[in-house]
Amino acid sequence: MTELPLSKTIDIEDFVAPELVPYLREINEQEAIRIGSNADEIVFDSKQWEHACALRALDEAQAASAGSWVAGIGAGVEGTIFALARRGCLVFPIDRYLHRSVWSDVAPAGMMIDPTRFSQLPYPRGHVIPVHSNAIRLNLPDCQFDGVFSSGSIEHFGSLDNVAEAAREIGRILKPGGVASIATEFRLEGPVDRPWFDDNVILFTPELLERYIVEPSGLTLRAPIRFEQSERTFETRQNLVDFLQRAQNIHILEEKRALYPNLVLYHDGFLFCSIVITLYKDQNTGASSSGSQSSDAARATDRVDDLVARENADLARELESFQRSPPAALPAPQIQIGDLQHLQAENDRLQQELVRANAWKHWRIMRPVRFVYRRLKRRRG
Repeated sequence: MTELPLSKTIDIEDFVAPELVPYLREINEQEAIRIGSNADEIVFDSKQWEHACALRALDEAQAASAGSWVAGIGAGVEGTIFALARRGCLVFPIDRYLHRSVWSDVAPAGMMIDPTRFSQLPYPRGHVIPVHSNAIRLNLPDCQFDGVFSSGSIEHFGSLDNVAEAAREIGRILKPGGVASIATEFRLEGPVDRPWFDDNVILFTPELLERYIVEPSGLTLRAPIRFEQSERTFETRQNLVDFLQRAQNIHILEEKRALYPNLVLYHDGFLFCSIVITLYKDQNTGASSSGSQSSDAARATDRVDDLVARENADLARELESFQRSPPAALPAPQIQIGDLQHLQAENDRLQQELVRANAWKHWRIMRPVRFVYRRLKRRRG
């Protein structure tokens, strides 16, 4: 059997490949707890495939072992973070955790306070160190990380230029000898007059992968990417919108099995799927030098630096203003005239009910009882 490549498009046969199955189980362990199954009950899930491929690539490069430093670009709260932490890695998940955006549900601010809340399984204290940062200008040092992973995030960076900046940053923070696993969306078919259906979901082609990820990163793709897929994989294709709507309501294993696989999706005339590429930083490669940049590249770098600096300053001011502001007082209840009239009528009705309820005490037949009661009361007093 041919060994499963580390750079490839997703295929249904990958889920039974002996090279990948142990990592699929490791990633599935957390979700299995949530939906009441066990780690061996693997469903053909493209997200779990991306995370398992990242774990495998890092493991084979010895970057997923105790003491390794690993950064996750746009990592949110995904399972790769906690799987690596349980192995003893120091994991730095990077995302815009403190921004309010459409991605706040998958990159919650609570991750900055207590990441243990987002893991179904325990891991060593202090081994997950979330960092709020824009991926195009990482707030991390040069040449310090044994591994980097990015699964399903780089396609949402808004433009190919931003993707290239993020790829440069990945190359910058990796140690010589380090490895990067990058999973994203790959275009299979689509209209000839449009590259993708939405500027917030970039669909990569072989040419775009090379030009905007591999080349800017300065990293090496040691083996060709395998693009071949089986017919069984294409038979799993689903409508993107329908799938996303139904996926929000999965609570048990049977519900997930009924919806998945989701290996190939289609939307607005486009057919696309997941792809993973594994890149390496050669031992003789150091941090990129700004002095070697062209004047156009240097100007682009300055623009990005200014953009991120302004974004950070605005966010800092917003958070500091919130921190210093006194707690909002609860608004005083607003009672209208009509409400007062209604309350008065209700009070009068209750008073009448009380009078009627106590009327028996004044019946003539109750006089002897009242006489005895008063005499007893006087004696006790």
